[in-house]
Amino acid sequence: MAKPDRCPICGVSVKSENLVRHLNDNHPRHPDTPKLVRNLREEPGRLAVRKSSRPFRLSRLQVTVVALVIVIGVGAYAVAPYLNPGAGKPLPCVSGTGRAYHWHTSLQIDSGATPVTIPGGIGISPGCMQILHTHEADGTIHIEPDTLEQTRLYTVGEFFAVWGKPFGSPNQMHVNDTAVTPGPNVVLYDQATIHIGYASFTP
Repeated sequence: MAKPDRCPICGVSVKSENLVRHLNDNHPRHPDTPKLVRNLREEPGRLAVRKSSRPFRLSRLQVTVVALVIVIGVGAYAVAPYLNPGAGKPLPCVSGTGRAYHWHTSLQIDSGATPVTIPGGIGISPGCMQILHTHEADGTIHIEPDTLEQTRLYTVGEFFAVWGKPFGSPNQMHVNDTAVTPGPNVVLYDQATIHIGYASFTP
């Protein structure tokens, strides 16, 4: 056990190995502090010897467990869409064969004076093809319900929901070259062409 010592400045009892720290912390401006600290540092055994820390090492078992957890996590993330492919989707998943009917609507969007490319693969994800979807980047919306319950009229706003884009506030909207009031409730009829003009639109 370390023997107590006394501070030469204030006389308080301090452990021998803590005296240098005491002087630096409590008497940093005292004119004798630098000389006292220097002399104390030169005394053998005055300062506590720090134990060297052991290097951090992982055992082979720990490495195996960590790798296994990572593999399982990545696998679960990859498989999850297939286990519940319709989860969180705006519209139901369908077979892609259009058992009830198979319509096509052409959608054209302008951002200012610049035509917007509507991507292919909208509404298509691992294990799920939604009723409204695109295959190519040509603006063709495929409408393919499978069941009688799904045979209703779908709207351009629902396509935007599948796309994950807000419909926003277009400047103008035409259906088959006829001006209509811009809005998300315009129906996606077979062989119709819908043209929407925005001041600015980010695909």
